[in-house]
Amino acid sequence: MRESVELAIRSVHLIASIIWFGGVVFFAVVLVPILRHTLPPEHLLALHNRFRGFARLTIHVLLTTGAMVFFIFAWNTGFFAESRGSDFNAYMLTFIAKLAAFGMMALCWGVYSSLYRRHLESTGETYHSPSVAVSVWRGLMLIAGAVVFALSVWMPSQP
Repeated sequence: MRESVELAIRSVHLIASIIWFGGVVFFAVVLVPILRHTLPPEHLLALHNRFRGFARLTIHVLLTTGAMVFFIFAWNTGFFAESRGSDFNAYMLTFIAKLAAFGMMALCWGVYSSLYRRHLESTGETYHSPSVAVSVWRGLMLIAGAVVFALSVWMPSQP
């Protein structure tokens, strides 16, 4: 029973991460550049606001299930035991680095989203390209996401 609960929590975490990261990349790299030429700014703003709510929900799911995964790992490995091997230390350092990169990605997403929303609200009847700051924060968000993905793939197996 315990294994099935652990598997369910890890599955929800994985699905939420795929939805959030994939959605952010799709929204920032594919959808907005294509639709900005065909949709008026108010429709882009409505689409952006709808996606923002969905992104916030998946961030909360990721943080909650990530904490649960950490607790499962700590429970299964005897987190407070005296003797911890090098595998444990490598796993923990990678976990902390991944959490920091996720925080940076979430921060960059928040700033990018706010700046892009402000840009759409200030745009008149016709769409014009966003400022350089919007593009910089979008790039930082995508780089941080790539770091999270790389750390997730590289993460050592649980001891």
